Amino acid sequence: HRSRKTPAADLDTSINYYPLSTMLSGLTRTTLTLRSSTGAICEKYARFFSDIPATMKAAVVREVGDADALKVENDFPVPELKPGQVLVKNHYAGINFIDTYHRKGLYARDLPFVGGQEGGGIVTAVTDEASAQGISVGDRVAYSVFGSYAQYTAVPAAKILPVFEGVGMDVVTTCVVQGVISSLHQI
Repeated sequence: HRSRKTPAADLDTSINYYPLSTMLSGLTRTTLTLRSSTGAICEKYARFFSDIPATMKAAVVREVGDADALKVENDFPVPELKPGQVLVKNHYAGINFIDTYHRKGLYARDLPFVGGQEGGGIVTAVTDEASAQGISVGDRVAYSVFGSYAQYTAVPAAKILPVFEGVGMDVVTTCVVQGVISSLHQI
């Protein structure tokens, strides 16, 4: 179920799904240099990262509070991939009631943090471990991890849900958290 689109001030009472192009328009193009844990430059994935910027737009909470505590920042660092993760360029992010609990501090999180925990988009980079699980650059996916109110999110491969052609990314994004909650109510 999708509700109407509402301004950010109404987030406390609505579940909304916005195209991220609406939430976070614009992108600065730069080059990201990948380094392994030993500091060596990782050339293997360089071609996949050529279009990934070093910074992105993200809706960030630096101090807990009401809706105005969630601020869009234009220069938040793009997440670095850890073993077993993929980088998703988000097209949609789900806005759920629990996100307001995080923003208000009712459910504590380390500050600062990028809001959201439900998204959908295109895989733009993979680690060897994620590739071994069959995930490829260009895959359409949905997921539920913290940090979806951003242009890019690092997602563990085990949390990736493939999205089949013909299924709208907006529809799939609405199903990730809400679908899990519906399933739990049926148990």
